[in-house]
Amino acid sequence: MWEQLYEKIDGLYERMVEDRRYLHQHPELSFHEKETAKYIENRYDELGIPYKSNIGGYGIVATLEGGKPGKTVALRADFDALPIQEENDVPYKSKVDGVMHACGHDGHTASLLAVAEAALQFKDELPGTLVFLHQPAEEYAPGGAKPMIDEGALEGVDAVFGTHLWLVHR
Repeated sequence: MWEQLYEKIDGLYERMVEDRRYLHQHPELSFHEKETAKYIENRYDELGIPYKSNIGGYGIVATLEGGKPGKTVALRADFDALPIQEENDVPYKSKVDGVMHACGHDGHTASLLAVAEAALQFKDELPGTLVFLHQPAEEYAPGGAKPMIDEGALEGVDAVFGTHLWLVHR
């Protein structure tokens, strides 16, 4: 199953790029990610994966229960942008003056959505439960993680994993 899951994720590359570019064009600063949260919610609606929204602010917690017994594992992505003017000349350049995704959070979110979509295809074979944490306000204290935790985002979770993109300019 795991090899098939990886292949499914690879097959979602174009959708990941589409999600990332949309998010890149429509960045929102910490504590103001209302439309970004709606975009994420709409993707979960399309997939039919249940979620809770407005957790600790604009946080989203989606849950995919597998068909086999196992642990509950959370995967985390952040989705706020930075107060930086984008100077890149690309078709998906930020449309918001003075705000851009300069830290990869658009990629984090797009990747997590792709993992959720791929995992859904293997729901019956999946051991345990996957929790998809979409954290707002990562860039500035007090941030979005603590309010999400305070509102129960990690209840019943056995382990949490996250990743961070590393951009290399050549």
